[in-house]
Amino acid sequence: MYTALKVVEGQVVGMPFVYLYFLFVLILSASWVYKSDVKHKFETLVLCFYLMTGNLNDLLTFAIPGVSFFEIQPDRFLFFMFSFFLVRQFYFSKESFEFKNFWKIPWFMIILTFYTLFKIISLSSHSDTIEFPEIIIKSLHVINVLVIILSLRVLFSPKLIEILGKALLVGAIATCLVSFVQIGIDPLFARTGDVRIAFGSVYRVNGIFNAEYFSAYYLIIASTWVLTQYEDGYKKLGLVLLYSIGIFLTFHRMSWLLFFVVLAIYFVVLAKPQMDKLLLAGMTGLTVLLVLFLIFQREIVNSTLVKERVTETVDSRFGYYDMVFDNIGDKPILGYGNHDNEVYYYSMLHITRMRERATGAAGGIHSGYLSAMFYYGIPAFLSFTLFVLSTIIYFARLYIKTANPIFSIAFVLAFVYGIANITNTLLFSEYLGIFFAIFLGIGLGARYYSMEEESETTLADKHTQQFSQQYKHMV
Repeated sequence: MYTALKVVEGQVVGMPFVYLYFLFVLILSASWVYKSDVKHKFETLVLCFYLMTGNLNDLLTFAIPGVSFFEIQPDRFLFFMFSFFLVRQFYFSKESFEFKNFWKIPWFMIILTFYTLFKIISLSSHSDTIEFPEIIIKSLHVINVLVIILSLRVLFSPKLIEILGKALLVGAIATCLVSFVQIGIDPLFARTGDVRIAFGSVYRVNGIFNAEYFSAYYLIIASTWVLTQYEDGYKKLGLVLLYSIGIFLTFHRMSWLLFFVVLAIYFVVLAKPQMDKLLLAGMTGLTVLLVLFLIFQREIVNSTLVKERVTETVDSRFGYYDMVFDNIGDKPILGYGNHDNEVYYYSMLHITRMRERATGAAGGIHSGYLSAMFYYGIPAFLSFTLFVLSTIIYFARLYIKTANPIFSIAFVLAFVYGIANITNTLLFSEYLGIFFAIFLGIGLGARYYSMEEESETTLADKHTQQFSQQYKHMV
């Protein structure tokens, strides 16, 4: 569910700056697209705008006259735009479309298709408790992912990658700058969604997103882009340091851990620096962390950041997980459809003692994998889990084989998405799911773009050899 900017005394905090940023992003995107030779300019413009505006673009949601249950939100706009693009490309394009590599579908796409079917069947089987508009909307979440992946597969070109890379870095800088304002001046500035305390009177920053972990995960991917695409220098160092500060200010533990793992993979496996420099950097980092801990020891120990993990309460996430395992046996194939059922209500009420969590108005199961199991059944859970694992393996193997930086970014995003769903319910209805789909499509596009180039080169070499043989025969 989308939220509006926080309102203080009837006024939206930072609204003029938000609309100025929209205008800046639109002009910047149009400039990039106009100056480039990218083929599909409108789709590229929309993608740039989407990547650079995060969840702030939810403010651009508008209703369809006469259709009260269905608003045109940013992700739905992408669905309609790319659906029309695929239809236009396949049936109405003046240029013949090459199908031979397009239909070489990797396993993770097939598995994702099965997940889509299981989810739709589960939702439809609960039509007595789930209204038809909700079935349509929830089904579109995952169908949209399929459409985006296929569309980016078709759209792919090196010029598109160059433009989207710029958009990613600008969006990351923007979320860092907004985070600095939220941590130092006004915690509600341009804030959407969650307002969570880190320690004392300090709030976790969301940047241009509606949750702190979305901002952190976005910055992790932007950091990966910089590390793999830029040559060593002050620009690369400065951007990574800026993004690192943005990740730290989210005070999201899983994001810190994931960022540490990404940096470790880069410095140990990809960059392969000299061991003495690596040890020096490691010792310096540990020293800085120790100094910060000694300075803010009391605040850290007494913070909610620590207490949430060292204090065992009835609100523990393990209670949610037990609820899933205790009840899935009653509906193992199709699940429970959604949270509007007695099992969810009374179980959550017993665990949390909070009615808003029992009704689903707040909180959730806090695991994408177990949410898929509880809502849509064990087949959907297995499909979703296998989909995530297969994307990680697929792009890891591609990177090892080709050393193409695009594959490393797709791999890192798949890894982040997979880990994030352990403790958060992301699935495909949130920004990270759409973000994931975009880069999966780019990864597939890069894969088959290189295959097409190789086949064209092979064909050209074959023609050259045939011509040479004919020429020798004539002589």
